[in-house]
Amino acid sequence: MKISKFLLLFLVTHLFISAQDDCLVCHEDQSLTYERKGKEISLFIDGNRYSNSVHGMLDCADCHTDFDGENLPHREGTDIYKVECADCHEEIYSIVQNDVHHRLKDRVKNPPECIDCHGSHYVKPPEDSPNKARDYCSSCHETKLLMRPFHSVQKIEDNACADCHSTEDFAPQLSQSVHKDLICNDCHSAIASKLDDHPDNFNKVEVASCYVCHKEQADQHKESIHGISLSDGITEAAACWDCHGSHEVLHVNNPASKVSNENLGHTCGVCHDDAKFAEKFNLINVRSGLRFEDSFHYTLMAQGKDIDMNCSTCHGVHDIKNRIQPGSKISTFNLNETCEQCHADVVHDYKNSIHWIGAQKGLRVAPICSDCHSEHSPRAKELAEGTYSVKQFQEEICISCHQDPILTSRLGLSQTEAYSYQDSYHGLAVKRNDPNAAYCIDCHNVHDILPQKHPASSVSEEKVLQTCQKCHPDAKPVFAKSYSHISQNKEAQQVEDLVSTIYFWLIVVIIGGMILHNLLIYVHEVRKRKQNERKEILIPRFTRNEVIQHVLLFTSFFTLAITGFALKYPFSWWADGLYQFGMSEDIRQLIHRIAAVVMIVLSLYHVIYLVITKRGRDVLSHMAPKFEDIKEATQNLMYYLRLRKHPPEFSKFDYTEKAEYWALVWGTIVMGVTGLILWFPTIVDDWAPVWLIKVSETIHFYEAILATLAIFVWHWFFVIFRPSEYPMSFVWVDGKMSLHRYRHHHERHFKKIALEWMQVKEEQKNIDEVSHSTKLFLDTMKKHGVNPDEIMSAEMENDPELRNWVIERLKGL
Repeated sequence: MKISKFLLLFLVTHLFISAQDDCLVCHEDQSLTYERKGKEISLFIDGNRYSNSVHGMLDCADCHTDFDGENLPHREGTDIYKVECADCHEEIYSIVQNDVHHRLKDRVKNPPECIDCHGSHYVKPPEDSPNKARDYCSSCHETKLLMRPFHSVQKIEDNACADCHSTEDFAPQLSQSVHKDLICNDCHSAIASKLDDHPDNFNKVEVASCYVCHKEQADQHKESIHGISLSDGITEAAACWDCHGSHEVLHVNNPASKVSNENLGHTCGVCHDDAKFAEKFNLINVRSGLRFEDSFHYTLMAQGKDIDMNCSTCHGVHDIKNRIQPGSKISTFNLNETCEQCHADVVHDYKNSIHWIGAQKGLRVAPICSDCHSEHSPRAKELAEGTYSVKQFQEEICISCHQDPILTSRLGLSQTEAYSYQDSYHGLAVKRNDPNAAYCIDCHNVHDILPQKHPASSVSEEKVLQTCQKCHPDAKPVFAKSYSHISQNKEAQQVEDLVSTIYFWLIVVIIGGMILHNLLIYVHEVRKRKQNERKEILIPRFTRNEVIQHVLLFTSFFTLAITGFALKYPFSWWADGLYQFGMSEDIRQLIHRIAAVVMIVLSLYHVIYLVITKRGRDVLSHMAPKFEDIKEATQNLMYYLRLRKHPPEFSKFDYTEKAEYWALVWGTIVMGVTGLILWFPTIVDDWAPVWLIKVSETIHFYEAILATLAIFVWHWFFVIFRPSEYPMSFVWVDGKMSLHRYRHHHERHFKKIALEWMQVKEEQKNIDEVSHSTKLFLDTMKKHGVNPDEIMSAEMENDPELRNWVIERLKGL
């Protein structure tokens, strides 16, 4: 009996080994392959590894049934490779009938089979695997999503979910969705595994798993900026359903789909057009979705042009990456290939340019497509519509880079080239908006821009003539080599520099000589005017105190104006000149503040002077605005318009002087308050609105412009440029005016002085009772050895109108 069992075991083992050996004779050949669906498939089997697997005691034909191994070659077809595991594993097979993998067989391409998890010829026992999720499932799934026992997934009917979740919310959406044939736990597998006690709020990644069916897309998403952000715990990052929808997933070609060509911009804009979202995650391109809708690409698509252009065209579909991620479609090195999808000819030209050469060498500042054209900007659309000019484009793109001192210094470029173009005939013609003016691109080309020394450059020595002849058909080589915004050779540059230097000094000598010549004449005229006034009867206009106040005022004012505008316009020729003379920022700041203190102290003193002195009160009384000023201004304008025969008679101060005085008072207060806020900005606390400091800066600047222009346009006209005052009024020097000028400008006030003088003479009024102006007038006459009675009597005698006016007033009194 023992011998019979031994013989039986020997025969079975011998037959098994023989059958395996027969197959392995061919299949242990590593070069053995066959072609299936256009792919070369290896038929190599490692006999040792197979014998150590759980199926090592089985004959090949035990699994590969339905063919005769002795009949060589094997019959053609694919059936011989089909293995039915259910023949041996009936219990497990009955369990997986409700498994999602089994139900995917009729719904997706290449659904998972037994061998996808367990392998084919080298199957290990499950107990030998310390991490079953990693070994069996990780090729398709993220291991953190595997929350269920193997082969124990039971089909959960939708009505089980409906106990808590109203199907009315999802049914209409699902009925139109591409997932309409799926059940709840096909997608919500993590929830289904904990159906009885699943939490209310799952982690965003665990809510649904799209990896089972969409592994390729899911793998791309994992490497995208969205997937990486999700893995970093940023729940606001886009998951599958944020873009495609949750239960309402439609095919991409469906116009109603959230990711259709028409709707994708809006879908992306849900996040990227949200200002708070952009601020939270420091997005550079804010409102990019809305900006794309203003772009030329979107406009063409909206017009029905045959163009499929949306966010994914440039950024990718599921593999969206930012500019610095490897493989990004919008990185410096890959963007041209992205644009090349539609603009092949343009990109071909660009790849032959100095810009692309620099970008290839890793030069970050080298411009790529989006630097000039902007990724979401409406610039191209506005160019086509004419609302954005080539001139603006040139200034913002070409000039802004080639005039940048830091950029040109780093790249060894001449910063003067852009400036010299702007000063050339071409550049000046562009500024005049001449439609025929030559822009940068007219000479240097649009995309295939190369330096002048490159033989293929449009401005190279070999090709510059051809370039010039596009606009100047009769151009000759000398013209092409010389007529440029930068000299083409060293000799020409030396000649230009020499001529420029000669003319510079020629201008300095000639114009300087003219200025000195005319200055001598001007000084002579001033002295002559002063000498002539000394021969006339002079009456007081200002006291010595008031003259000193005026000198301090205009000194501090112009010091403030010069040092203030030097801060605002540091690159102006005069500010640069001050800097060359040693006025650094610290010195400028110190001088400005000293002048400000002088003006503030002077203003406070002037207020005290007006209040406590009799002269000050008299000035304030005459300077007070009255309704008569409006009447006088109207009459004065009518006179100069020749609508009135005689000018009005003004009192001590006319309407122009009053307007200037009170404007000075207002300006001093405004400049003083805002200046102190800017001087001591840290004292501004919660008691002040947040805009106070910046608004003070704005007011300080514009008030300075207003005050400076008022001095030039208004004050200097009446004291210098007015023909009757030229070359200047000397009142600011000694405070005196000739009697003739005083009567001409302030006749009404002189009449009052004459009336008070006559009252004193007629003993109707004591000398101490007259106004300060009259007393000052009479005292000044006596101080200079002039008898005021003789002067006033002569004026009354020579001017009957004045005499009659005084007599009538005396009778009325």
